[in-house]
Amino acid sequence: MEEDSNNNKEEQLREEACSKKKEKLQDCLLSARSWRDLPSELLSDIANNLGIFDLLGFRGVCSGWRSSSITASAAIESAPDNHPYFLLHSDSDEKCILFNPTTNKQYNINIPELNETTCLASSHGWLLLSQKGLIFFFCPLSRARIDLPSFQESKIFEGAAAFTSPPLSIDCATAIICRKNYRILEVNVLERGVSSWVKYEFDLGDRFFGMVRGATFADGCFHILDDEDGLVTFDLKNNHFKIYKVVIKGGGNYPSAESLQFLYKEKYFRRNGFRKRMKLGKDVTISACAASYAGSDDSVILIKNEEIKAKEEFGTRDFKGIWIQPRFFQLPPNYCWEKTNTSNIYDKPMLTGPVAPPVVRPPRGGGQMGRGRPRGGGQPGRGLP
Repeated sequence: MEEDSNNNKEEQLREEACSKKKEKLQDCLLSARSWRDLPSELLSDIANNLGIFDLLGFRGVCSGWRSSSITASAAIESAPDNHPYFLLHSDSDEKCILFNPTTNKQYNINIPELNETTCLASSHGWLLLSQKGLIFFFCPLSRARIDLPSFQESKIFEGAAAFTSPPLSIDCATAIICRKNYRILEVNVLERGVSSWVKYEFDLGDRFFGMVRGATFADGCFHILDDEDGLVTFDLKNNHFKIYKVVIKGGGNYPSAESLQFLYKEKYFRRNGFRKRMKLGKDVTISACAASYAGSDDSVILIKNEEIKAKEEFGTRDFKGIWIQPRFFQLPPNYCWEKTNTSNIYDKPMLTGPVAPPVVRPPRGGGQMGRGRPRGGGQPGRGLP
């Protein structure tokens, strides 16, 4: 009898333990379900304030959270003066490195779409890429792609590009700058809603302008910098060119000089020790694409193109680098570049048009704020369909 009593007690204890486990499991399930069932408005507010990697994790929780974050784009990554990330890739491997210069953290990510591409411009979280004769916008973290009308020129890799606003904006205009020959500079413009590029030519005459090293858009003009101190502007409204010599404030007596409408940084990778910070070998060579991002006081900051050579002569490994603000954009339903009646799901894209000129101030943080001294009269561009 005593043995039966002990067995009953053990059975009772097992049942109580099992019951407690079931209650705990139910509590966990209810808790998990309550997180899944949060109001979509609250989830949307949370998603809209997340950085890029938190947003990617948020979207991976469940379909409800993913649908609630449809308008989230990691806009915090494009806050004024936020340093862009550096994306390192090669044509022989789809594995890329995304480096955050603020935290010195790097992330491995597969982006096969970058194979055999040349980056022409980076701004607003989008890349303008060239690949086997095709030109397209690409958002690497969402895989969103916008194909543009065909571009006939074959030597665009020798130039640069810029765009006025995010490609989802109805007022976006894109310019690809090429050097036709020693005297002629070409600016090829494509506006949203238009199906063909328009070519404008600028005859430099005997005025020196070196290799194009970057372009950006500010105050209604495309600004094109060379590898020395040359600057050519192209007014998008009246198709008018001007050429300047850039001088640093305080570097000479130029009472009639105009204020430069943007900041620029050159040799940015080398001057900030990114090879060491990213733990890259001495055998690595990098061709880094120019990029524009928002600075303080509504200014625009341009990081110029840069060629980083290996410190060893033999057995080098070639990479391509892109400065980018890591954003997450999705295309609206039925989006088409040549149609402008598609609504934009993103309410507040960064830098949606011309920006106010900043106050002229001394250089800081490796950037340069200069003045433009005219090198000669401007001239209207010739539009060649």
